[in-house]
Amino acid sequence: MNEALSALRFHIVAIAAAAALVFGALFREHLFVGVSLVCALDWCLVNLLNRATDVEEDRLNGIVATELVAKHATFIVRASLVVLVASLVLGFVVTTPALAALRVLFHALGLGYSFRYVPAFGRMRGRVGGRFVRFKDLYALKNGVSAFMFVLSVGFYPLLAEGPPRVMSGAAIAVLMVFFFLFEQSFEVLYDLRDVEGDTAVSVPTYPVVHGVDAAGRIVVALCVVPIVILVAGKVTRVITFRELLMVAAPIAMLAFVRARGPSKVSRADCIGVT
Repeated sequence: MNEALSALRFHIVAIAAAAALVFGALFREHLFVGVSLVCALDWCLVNLLNRATDVEEDRLNGIVATELVAKHATFIVRASLVVLVASLVLGFVVTTPALAALRVLFHALGLGYSFRYVPAFGRMRGRVGGRFVRFKDLYALKNGVSAFMFVLSVGFYPLLAEGPPRVMSGAAIAVLMVFFFLFEQSFEVLYDLRDVEGDTAVSVPTYPVVHGVDAAGRIVVALCVVPIVILVAGKVTRVITFRELLMVAAPIAMLAFVRARGPSKVSRADCIGVT
């Protein structure tokens, strides 16, 4: 069971589903349980495809369930793609056209983490030895596109689903989504700190690989401090209320963790626990 949950990256799926519920409740005062389940499905598919196409790096990083995934990689890819296509087609029947179209965009980006379809230019083409790359081969975009996918799924899925009208202002939604976009990347860099050995071996240009572990630790701190400032500014200007300001507890907890653990000692268990 633990290996199966690890293969799914269940902690990431759970946080995405929970965030969709939270933001749906904030934006429209409604618990979008169905949307949350769709969000969970979409992240399951993204994670499974990424695990099945990233076996070499996961082996180097000692990721749990890598051999299980490697043994069934072909089946996982085929089955995931079948479920993906079927769910997207079904989405145009049972959800709003806007939400269905947004899911297509989400998965178009997600597939770019597993398959080389992103055009490579200049020195990047020579480094990867081909005309196309994955998003994770691109400096900064590796984390930025993933964070954008989170914003799409946990923020805009509930906004575009069928249900009650929006109760939160556009400015407030923008503040929360910018906060989440930046703060989510602190987790991305934290996971990169865990995977620095494997990423270095396969030349994935993460912040720890390019700038070093200590600099990456400072980036994590910045990705916590700036979102705190954004929420505080939103409360001071009365764009958001004290209820939304309570979200500062999350980056404060991350700062406390990084200070206590140190960027060079981040483990897999740490990443799951702090998530």
